[in-house]
Amino acid sequence: MNQIGPLTPRDTGPITQVSVTEVSVETTGLMKEAPAPGQGTRLSKIALGAAVGALVLAPVFGLGVIPGILGMILGQIGRRSAPSGRVRSTVAVAISAVGVVISTAVLVFLTLPLSLAFLVSAGYILDN
Repeated sequence: MNQIGPLTPRDTGPITQVSVTEVSVETTGLMKEAPAPGQGTRLSKIALGAAVGALVLAPVFGLGVIPGILGMILGQIGRRSAPSGRVRSTVAVAISAVGVVISTAVLVFLTLPLSLAFLVSAGYILDN
């Protein structure tokens, strides 16, 4: 049974003896504490709020353009200022861009034709 190498099927059997050695670890000096997970900066939170506002106001005659642009600007500033809020700022920039695109589409395809229809019915343009 004092064979070195892989066991063959006939050599397998119950374990009858187990040996355990003590392991100790010594450290010198003080260990650095792990930094707490950052909650991000206030600027990134404001940018994310503006981005959500852009999505909410996008269908309302394209009013989401204003908070969308604000969210993109604040998100870009937040990405550069603090690394702890970088992910939140990046998400804010992306959501703001989507809000601006949706708001612009609503503005072009809904608000502009309604304004033109009002101007035609009032006789300001296309007067026959």
